[in-house]
Amino acid sequence: MTTKFTRTLVHFAVTSAIAATTMNVYGADQTSTETQVQAKEPTIERISVTANRRSQDLQEVSSSITALGEADIARAGIIDVTGLEQVVPGLRMGSSGGEVRPAMRGARTNEVGVAGTGIAEQIVGIFQDGIYVPTTSSGLGALVDVQRIEVLRGPQGTLYGRNTFAGSINIITNQPVFDDLLGSIKVETGGYNRSAYEGIINLPVSDTVATRFVVASDRHDGYINNLVISGPSDDLREKNQFYVRNVTKWEPNDAFNATVRFDYARKNSNSEAIWGYQQIAGYQVTETSPASGVFNPEPVITPGHIYQPGDAQRDDLGPYDVYRNGFSLDKQESFSTTVALEWYTDFADVKWTTNYSTLNGKQYYDNDYSDGGLDFVGGFGRQDDQKTLSSELQFASNNDSDLSWIGGLYYFDQEADWSWLSHADTTGDGISDSVVVPSWGNPDYDPHTAKSFAAYGQLRYQINDELRIVGGLRVNKDDKTFTGETIPDWDDSALLYKAAAEYDVSKDIMIYASVATGYRTGGANDSRVVARGADPLYDNEDVISYEMGMKSYLLDGAMRLNLSVFMNKYDDVKAQLFATSCNDTTTGETVLECVSAGSATTFEYYENGGDIETKGLEADIQWIPIDNLTLTGTLSLLDSEFADGFAVGNEQLRPLLGLGNQGGRQDINDNNSQFSFAGWRPAMAPEYSMGLSARYEFSLGGESYLVPYIQMNYLDDYYAFDTNIPEVQVDAHLMADARLTWYINDNVQVEAYVKNIGDKAILTRGVVHSKIVGALPANSVQANWNNPRTWGMSVKYQF
Repeated sequence: MTTKFTRTLVHFAVTSAIAATTMNVYGADQTSTETQVQAKEPTIERISVTANRRSQDLQEVSSSITALGEADIARAGIIDVTGLEQVVPGLRMGSSGGEVRPAMRGARTNEVGVAGTGIAEQIVGIFQDGIYVPTTSSGLGALVDVQRIEVLRGPQGTLYGRNTFAGSINIITNQPVFDDLLGSIKVETGGYNRSAYEGIINLPVSDTVATRFVVASDRHDGYINNLVISGPSDDLREKNQFYVRNVTKWEPNDAFNATVRFDYARKNSNSEAIWGYQQIAGYQVTETSPASGVFNPEPVITPGHIYQPGDAQRDDLGPYDVYRNGFSLDKQESFSTTVALEWYTDFADVKWTTNYSTLNGKQYYDNDYSDGGLDFVGGFGRQDDQKTLSSELQFASNNDSDLSWIGGLYYFDQEADWSWLSHADTTGDGISDSVVVPSWGNPDYDPHTAKSFAAYGQLRYQINDELRIVGGLRVNKDDKTFTGETIPDWDDSALLYKAAAEYDVSKDIMIYASVATGYRTGGANDSRVVARGADPLYDNEDVISYEMGMKSYLLDGAMRLNLSVFMNKYDDVKAQLFATSCNDTTTGETVLECVSAGSATTFEYYENGGDIETKGLEADIQWIPIDNLTLTGTLSLLDSEFADGFAVGNEQLRPLLGLGNQGGRQDINDNNSQFSFAGWRPAMAPEYSMGLSARYEFSLGGESYLVPYIQMNYLDDYYAFDTNIPEVQVDAHLMADARLTWYINDNVQVEAYVKNIGDKAILTRGVVHSKIVGALPANSVQANWNNPRTWGMSVKYQF
């Protein structure tokens, strides 16, 4: 961790805090000395959030939090969680295929979905109306009729049913109201033949019953041109998504209410690939002489696809123009039911929430990434069948005493079956014609299971008018079982805590300090890699987070400035590894001897590699300098790197062998050498990033006004994968979106927008795979890119 970075961070934080206090005092003095009546100055709208599981002003919460209201979400064009990275400091949203890969404060998402050794648990938890979204496969749902989104940075556990490792994204939808018939309809068109609609209606059935329906559809042609067939029929990353929700609320009296919610979602699209859709480079080591068993330390680096079939005819033309002769699909269907019961008593408010959800999905793609190999049906994929039950019983104080508290019990039970998908000839003509679950692809129902039970609580005590202290604890017990009889069961428990102090410098400035812990559950490796020296079970990943911050309203309420500085220590961080090994472990040969003899293969496995050390600063500002003009800005400074001693592999599993000695990170000719990540940066962790947006409201007379809006984000260079090689480096870049909204009257609005104005191609995910190519170890670089420039127009009518 660099001393220069630390000095910069501390200097910025202290200077900003002093400046904020000075500005506030100056504003107060000016107000007190004014003797003339002046026009009311513009002020920032106060935002209420439920980050602490009770309604509070955003500025009263001693945590780093970004809150977006309904209008903020619409202006930023956020239709799923990936759009949040434009407006939330320190949040990056990687993706590949149908999987979301969030990263925050040096913690990143590598494994996804459900596969051979378990269920991928999210780094940043996603919650919809308090219900945990259990896997990365279900994290890209449509955001429709959302009241607000709250993004909390840092581990969460003493207030939430499901603990989260690096932060949480809380999506709060609009609830039924009893006194009005309300609704809206919106239609949209745009580039790539986009057509979308959404409809909302709120029906007050009686004085005590109201129901709200939401329906939405969104489709467009693929953003990635597949040039094998002319036209859009085989283009990748198309969208064809449908969503419907109903929420009904019954409130017979002031002391009780019950809410029932149903969600259904379906998508049926051409995908790209689960882990990235394009091969962009390859590294390979060579022997110093044939059959010598001694390898050159410097690899041969080849741009493009290094293992495409021999009959491939054409190379990809770029990120958005590819050649694939195999079809792809991304099909998913999900259903969710939630029942929430609330009682308001003299002792406490009580809430009991239970959810049951299912998800069935298939992803399939051309896994030779070319126009060669097997035609059309030739490919590879995965199917999932997930069932999840969760229940949370929560108690919260409801009096005005100096002591407030919240506590609860939480139960989570997930069953996730999975299978690999491949191709088969079912007609006997020698040509693959069907997608099937092969004999080696887990054809029988044999699911992974994950169960968790937790008790949690948090107290907040008002010592005097200015000072408050906060303390919380969580006890967690987790159990997992895995597909197959050879993988042992896993269980563990954890005790988490949070402690904080809040101090009101003035009525508009609060400072705070906190320490909190979190963890991400461990799991198991499969028997093949265990036989080659991998640990059967890997441990929990743990984090301790220290944070100091300031929440402030300045310039008589015309500016909101929030600052935080933090230091996170992640222990036993799990590394996702692709390693070279011997086909036969009984021969006694070393990995290099197997490579020289042509009897090597590759495996994926997991290992607790070591620690990640992270420190940084985040700032969030909103300012109304004059009437009708609103400016917002975000800043993130981040110093995150793998600690000394972060090393992986053993004499039978050699990760990243194709990279050669890679700056002294391993000695490929020493069978006891590990691969060191020390000093490298975790994926999706730019050293600094900045955001700026501006909007101005032009009055056109009467109820009509015009609002132009521009959003810009600048990011320093970073890496799209933990393996910091040049091919996965994302260069510093500026992204910009623009939107123009015409509010014709209170009921009708028209919008036009452009996203990714500069048409920048940015890596959202890179993977450095291990392969055997021409009987020699290689590491191929697999890439997933962001969306190209898109445009659209919409009309919305509300009543």
